[in-house]
Amino acid sequence: MARLQATRTAASGLALPLALVYCGLVAYASLYPFVGWQSQGVMPWAFATAPLPRYWSGFDVVINVLGYMPLGALAAIVWQGSAHAKRSRGVWLATLFACMLSFAMEALQTYLAPRVASNVDWALNTLGGLLGGLLAWMADSVGLLRSWSRFRERRFASGSGFALGLLLLWPLALLYPTPVPLGLGSGLGQWLELDTQVLSDRAESAIISLGLVVPLLMSYAVTPKLLHRVLSLALMVIAALGVTTLSNGLSFGPEHATVWLHEQTLWGLWIGAGVGVLLLPSAPRLCWALAFLLVVPQLLMLGIMAPDPYFTQTLSIWERGQFIRFYGATQWLGRLWPYAALILIISNITWPNKTKNHPFGKN
Repeated sequence: MARLQATRTAASGLALPLALVYCGLVAYASLYPFVGWQSQGVMPWAFATAPLPRYWSGFDVVINVLGYMPLGALAAIVWQGSAHAKRSRGVWLATLFACMLSFAMEALQTYLAPRVASNVDWALNTLGGLLGGLLAWMADSVGLLRSWSRFRERRFASGSGFALGLLLLWPLALLYPTPVPLGLGSGLGQWLELDTQVLSDRAESAIISLGLVVPLLMSYAVTPKLLHRVLSLALMVIAALGVTTLSNGLSFGPEHATVWLHEQTLWGLWIGAGVGVLLLPSAPRLCWALAFLLVVPQLLMLGIMAPDPYFTQTLSIWERGQFIRFYGATQWLGRLWPYAALILIISNITWPNKTKNHPFGKN
C-alpha cells in the first residue's frame, strides 16, 4: 500500500505544474481578448438558469468537452497522489474543480462584451473534466501511472516534478517566434519602458547559447546518470532546431522556415551545445548554481535589447501566425518561462534536496 501511494505521489509531482499551466491557458482562452469589460445589467451567475442558447454547433460541443479533459485528467492525478486518497475520489474532485473553474470563467464572461456566458458551455466543460478524471482513473487502474513512476525513478531525481514540467513546456514556449532564437523572455524591457539598445552580433550569439545551456543545466540537475544526460542533450538540441524552424515556417511562411540559421545563430548553437557537453559530469548543485549565474545575464541582455521593427511588422501582418500563437498564449508562455525557471532555480539553491545520493554528488 505504501509503495502504491509513493507511485501515485511521484506521478502527481509532474501533473501539478502542468495542471497549473493548463488552468492559465483555460483562463486565457476563456477571457480573450480582455477588452470590453462592462456591466451587462445582470448578475454574473444569471447564465446558469438562463434558457438554452438557440444556436450552437457540433464543433462547440466537441471543443468544450475536449478543452477540459486534460485539466480533469491532470487534476485527478494530483488528488490521487495525496495521502490516503482513493482513485474514485480523485475523479469526483477533478470534476468539481472543472465545474467551479468553468463557472468562474462563464461568470466573468458576463462582463466581457465580445463573449457570451453559456450554461451549455458550463455543462460541457464539466463533462470534459469528468471524462478526463475517468481517463486518469483508468490509467491508474491498468498500471500506466505506476509504469511512468518507475520510469521516473530510474531516470530522474526525486522531487523533480516541477523541473520536468518546465522542461516539457520549453519546446511549447519556443513556438512563438522571438527576435533572437531561443531568446525566451524578450519584450519585458519594452513593456517596462526601459532604455533599450541594439545588441551586437556577439551578444545575440551569447543569448542563443545561454538559451540552450540554461535548460540543459536544469535537465542535468534532475538527471543523475551520465547516459541519460547525453540523451537529454541530444533531445534538447533537436527540439531547439526543430521547434524554432517549425515556428518560423508557420509564422512567416515555409520559404522562411530556415532563414534563422545564419552564421551568428549557428555560432550560438555550437557554443551552447559544446558547453553542454563540457558540463555533462557536473554535480546537480553546481548545475543549479550555474543555471542561476547564466539565466540572469541572459534576461538582462534581453531586457535592454531594442525591438526589431522589421520582425514586429512581419509577425503582425502574417495571418498564418495566428495558428501558432493561440491568441497570444504561446507568446506569454515564452515570455514567462525563463522567470518561472529562475524561481525554480533559486528555490533549489536555497532549499536543496539532500535525501538522495547519485554518481555526481548529492541531489
